[in-house]
Amino acid sequence: MEKTPTQIVCEMGSRLLQSSRPNKGSLVKSLREAATTLSQIEQPLVTETVSKKKALKLLEAELRPLKKSIIKHELLKNRDNDVSLLVTVCVSEIFRILAPEPPFEDKYLRDIFNLFLAEFSELSDTVSPYFSRRAKILETVSRCKCCLLMLDVDCHDLIHEMFNVFFSVVREHYQQNLVHQKNAKVQQRKANTQQAQQSLFNDILTIMTDILKEEATSALVGVILENLVKEGKDATPAANNLASSLIRNCADTLEPLICSFLTSCFMEKDSIQSNLKDSYHEIIFMISLNAPQILVAVIPNLTQELLTDQVDVRIKALNLAGRIFAQSNHCSGELYRDLFVEFLRRFSDKSAEVRMAALKCGKQCYLANPSGIKASGVLTAIQERLLDFDDRVRTQALVIACDIMESNMKYVPLSLISEATERLRDKKISVRKKALKKLSEVYQKYSDKCSEGYMIINDHFEQIPCKILLLCCDKDCKESWSHNVELVLSDDLFPRLLPVEERMRHWVQCFVVMNNIHLKSLSSILSQKRRFQSDLRHCLTLWREAKDHNVEEVKRKHKSYFVKLSACFPDASKAEDLFHKLDQMGDTSIFEALTLLLDELTFTKAQTIREKFLETIGANHQLFDFLRILSTKGAPTIFSSEHVRYLLDQLSSSTSTDTQLKAPFVKLLLVILNMFPSYLRGSEKQFLELLEDNDSFADELTEALSKAAPYISADFSEYFPVLEKMCLEGTRSQAKHAVSAIASLAGSSGISVFSELCKKLRDSLLCGRKIPTTLQSLACVGQYSVVAFDNIYEDISSYIYQVFQDEPSDNQPPCDQSSGCCNSCKLKIYGLKTLVKSFLPRHGPVVRKIDDLLNILKKTLRSQGYDGIKSCDDTGANVRLAAAKAVLLLSRKWDLHISPELFRLTISVGKDSNAFITKTFLTKLHKLLMENMIPRRYACAFSFSVCGPCRDLQNDSLRYINGFIRNATREAPAGRDADQRESLTDRPAYMIVFLIHVLAHDPDFPSEDCVDEHVYARFCGPLLSVLQLLLSDKETAPFLLCILRAIKRAEDADDTCKTPRLHILADIGYSAVNTLKCNAVTSPQAPRSILLPSSLYKLSLSTMSDSQNKAKSHTRNALEQSFMERVVHIFRSQISPHDQRCQEDIPAVVLEDRDLPLLLGNQIETSMTGSTEASKNNTRCSRKRTHLGLPEKSTRDMKNVTSKKCKTVEGGEHLSRNSTISLRTVESEIPKKKLERHGTCSKESVGASVSNNVTSSKPAGVVSTSKDTSNHDEAIIGQRIKLLSPADGCFHHGTVERFNSKSNSHKIAFDNGDVELVCLDSESWETLSHESMEQQETLGKETESFGSRVPEITRKQQTNKKKLPTKLNHTAGEESVSEVTNTSDNIGLRRSRRQRMS
Repeated sequence: MEKTPTQIVCEMGSRLLQSSRPNKGSLVKSLREAATTLSQIEQPLVTETVSKKKALKLLEAELRPLKKSIIKHELLKNRDNDVSLLVTVCVSEIFRILAPEPPFEDKYLRDIFNLFLAEFSELSDTVSPYFSRRAKILETVSRCKCCLLMLDVDCHDLIHEMFNVFFSVVREHYQQNLVHQKNAKVQQRKANTQQAQQSLFNDILTIMTDILKEEATSALVGVILENLVKEGKDATPAANNLASSLIRNCADTLEPLICSFLTSCFMEKDSIQSNLKDSYHEIIFMISLNAPQILVAVIPNLTQELLTDQVDVRIKALNLAGRIFAQSNHCSGELYRDLFVEFLRRFSDKSAEVRMAALKCGKQCYLANPSGIKASGVLTAIQERLLDFDDRVRTQALVIACDIMESNMKYVPLSLISEATERLRDKKISVRKKALKKLSEVYQKYSDKCSEGYMIINDHFEQIPCKILLLCCDKDCKESWSHNVELVLSDDLFPRLLPVEERMRHWVQCFVVMNNIHLKSLSSILSQKRRFQSDLRHCLTLWREAKDHNVEEVKRKHKSYFVKLSACFPDASKAEDLFHKLDQMGDTSIFEALTLLLDELTFTKAQTIREKFLETIGANHQLFDFLRILSTKGAPTIFSSEHVRYLLDQLSSSTSTDTQLKAPFVKLLLVILNMFPSYLRGSEKQFLELLEDNDSFADELTEALSKAAPYISADFSEYFPVLEKMCLEGTRSQAKHAVSAIASLAGSSGISVFSELCKKLRDSLLCGRKIPTTLQSLACVGQYSVVAFDNIYEDISSYIYQVFQDEPSDNQPPCDQSSGCCNSCKLKIYGLKTLVKSFLPRHGPVVRKIDDLLNILKKTLRSQGYDGIKSCDDTGANVRLAAAKAVLLLSRKWDLHISPELFRLTISVGKDSNAFITKTFLTKLHKLLMENMIPRRYACAFSFSVCGPCRDLQNDSLRYINGFIRNATREAPAGRDADQRESLTDRPAYMIVFLIHVLAHDPDFPSEDCVDEHVYARFCGPLLSVLQLLLSDKETAPFLLCILRAIKRAEDADDTCKTPRLHILADIGYSAVNTLKCNAVTSPQAPRSILLPSSLYKLSLSTMSDSQNKAKSHTRNALEQSFMERVVHIFRSQISPHDQRCQEDIPAVVLEDRDLPLLLGNQIETSMTGSTEASKNNTRCSRKRTHLGLPEKSTRDMKNVTSKKCKTVEGGEHLSRNSTISLRTVESEIPKKKLERHGTCSKESVGASVSNNVTSSKPAGVVSTSKDTSNHDEAIIGQRIKLLSPADGCFHHGTVERFNSKSNSHKIAFDNGDVELVCLDSESWETLSHESMEQQETLGKETESFGSRVPEITRKQQTNKKKLPTKLNHTAGEESVSEVTNTSDNIGLRRSRRQRMS
């Protein structure tokens, strides 16, 4: 009978027990046999507990000999590896068979567990032949829960050691997935090995979990946490995973210990001895991944760290919170609600570093779970930081917002896109640059997604190119953005391989959301690109033809082109140097490649040529980056003929989508063709179809055709019927451009075509069909074909002249509100335009006489209803405006035929009573002058509006005239050769010649008996205003003096009776130049003789008529030197504070040395703020005028004082430009004086007072306070006075209640309730008498509404001139001088007194 395994084991154990000292061989053999046999023994299958215990007792009896032999021979402590391994196997099997009762006594258990640990430590050796046995031991120990006995026998040290062993032997490959192998057997073996290793991991986890659930200690928790966050060479992912698994499995058991440790790290970090105290943030993060509920009690401490004052602590806590919330599908946001709230608050932390850290954490949170509950809060916080006051934070927020947009384009909030694009308008240039780069990347990816079908076109993303275009409108930024934007539109906006069709889909959608500013910016960039390509083409032509031309001339032209081309680069100076290097290299292959790019019209081919060119030169080429940008600018990289063809194809289709987008399609087409008309080449037929079928955009399409006509090859017979119909039946705009297109497309047959067209137009005009359109067509035909128009000129001119003579019909419709003209006036205007354009042909001379046209223009400008010219009362001004514009246009070629009277009438429109007419005229005049289209003499029209009552016109005229002066000054040297002497007629100062003549013939010129300085100051305002602006150039004064001297020696060639007026104006101008010029520089080029226009001036005759002699004598007596000086001084003082603001925009080149006031209407006084020496001493700087009669000596002395330009205040300090001077009219109790002059009965105030460099005069009847107020100390008690307040620049009314003689002050009760003690000796005040109350109130209102700027005037020396005596009679006993009551003591008057005393 065969023995059972238990019997075999029993016998083997008995033999081994009987053996006294078995050798290793027999011992190993016996133990191996025993281990094999034990593995075959299973526990009894009896289900009853009693029966099972009995069965186990029987098994234990049979196994007892083996157990005793192991104990007897001390095999538990055997050092031999083989014996030790077999003993461990046998012991583990005995544990398995006899479980759950321990098979050995407690005193042997420690040795047994040491055996187990020894074998467990070898589990890392997976290639050992004994690995399977050791794995089996681990499995048995795990299944039987043997290690729990370690707790019973108090083997905590072994447990601690076992945990360390398990963490050290566990390996990552235990959990690695199967690696695919080609060999099936190897693959199977690998699979089996991995299965075994996974089982080992589970067994280890089970053993450790059982122990922790039974009894967890701080030491074991420390081991687990250490392996949870271990870093470096000793750290393994498997150990980390084992620690994580233990925390998940034993969360309830470990929670108190972990929370206690972490709380100590927060509260008592310095007292903790553990090495883990510095890693508590990492521990919290790892625990939050595995068992977040454990940290509920710890999180408040982390929240408190977010509120600490230490920035570094807040940042660390913030980073930890961000990592916790950045876990995908994690419930930490709900579990740690308070922490999340405080986390969001850190986005608005007071520290910029903390806010930037919060942004990074916010990005991680959103990207981890973009659809989570907390994602919207994070996005809102990030979006708010786009408006942060710190540019670093805004930049960080922008980068993160763009990253979020790229990661989730389909569902990104639209508000985030809008806020991010607004950073393109950031006040910091660095933020704008980053925004330009990042948003270009976002739009590029968006374009890719749309082309792949992942997204549909989104208007919010299409705002990105629009906002990029707005960078070109940044006037405040010193850096030019247009060059950078052009490169972005060319290279960075779309993916390189994106087809033209996809690009155009986006461009069309951009045009849906674009406004006029965007369109203007895009047009500016395209215009810049077109100019660059044109200049580059000329430069390349010079390079090719350099051998055939003068070397020096070629170099000069090259340098000029290099300056122009380099201006289109971000760094102009660097680009210019690189152009010179390219020129020195002389590489013809580069020039040929650039020429090919310029000639290519298609985008695809140009892209291929450019890439091949850059590949040829190589990235190592010294000019590679420069040539890359140069080739981008020279190629059709933004738009091309392919883009135009796509648009025309889409417009030809009839799909619903295209119907909705028809307007932006046409708008985009027009923008491209207006800048690059040659791109229409190859699409002529499609364009013709569009032109025939499109009525809403016919005007714009016709304009585009007129520009593209010279570049396309079209069948004229196909286009002509459409264009002819527009000339006859279209709008005026269509007619204008249709004629231009016909002229370009007709070629050699143009004369015959225009002749036939002229006949049809004449017939249409005479029949009254579409008269405005017909007149426009005729005007344009007259410009393109003089011969054809000459054949019908008589008929056309007769018709137009008849229109001017017809009476306006009573039944005609009312004036059009949009244009402000009735039909009759419109026909007159259209007729004038037709005739004017016919005299300004584009090619060839005109043999017709222009006298009739100039006659009708003169009659129109004179007045309404004059000489047969009939206009309606409401809109005759528009006809005069058209006539004035006509004269300006005709002056381009017919200026010699324009009479002085017509010139004056044209200039007079500049002071028309209708502000709209004046503004429109001056705008047109400025445009023509800046384009050098008309003679410069017409610039004198600006001077009238500079002095006009409308402030808007003042501002515009001031800007226009300064622009004209700058332009004329700049172009005068450029327009002549180096060896030519500058002509005075080229200087802007020469306009004075024409301005004086216009003023002399002005019907408002003061009468001969007028001796009022104010009247002359107001009338001469235009002349004096222009003079002061011209004198801003230090070298202008000598030229002006020469001009004025020449006028004084000349006579009026048009009307000799006006010669005295010329001389009066010249004298006033001469005095003004001498008065206004400051730091004048004597020019070595000042002419000795002046050429005056013969149509206006002639040489003065030696004999004069009696009337002329009488008038001239009277003029000399009236306009003596002192009178003219007073006129100039009145002009300088009569200016409002608004004028200061008007001149703020005057460039430094014009107002280089000083700011000069402008006379603006009938204004009385001035004030300006700043700082003077007097204001530093808290002294009121007030001006008080005297208007008493002055004897000859006093007048001469005062004139000496006032002629000094640069006076110094006390201490020798010059009065600064921003001096605070308040001028007010005050009155004392001195009675008014009646003055007589030259025996006339007219009342007049003649006087001057000087204070702080300014001399001014006031109207009659206004006198100043007395110098000595002591006589009135008690006399004025009870009287009403008004006191000037320097603080607010106005008078305050009050009553004098009493006088304190000790302090020399008066107690004044003001009307507003205030009571003050004031020393009137140092104040500006006046009494309010009953008889002058009304007058003073009126004057007060007038004076409070005006002010003046007083410039700083310095002058080294003034030439002494002979002074004409002043014949003045004054009442005996009157004081010769009434001095100014001012504590600052007027330096000018003191000097005057010293002169009189000497």
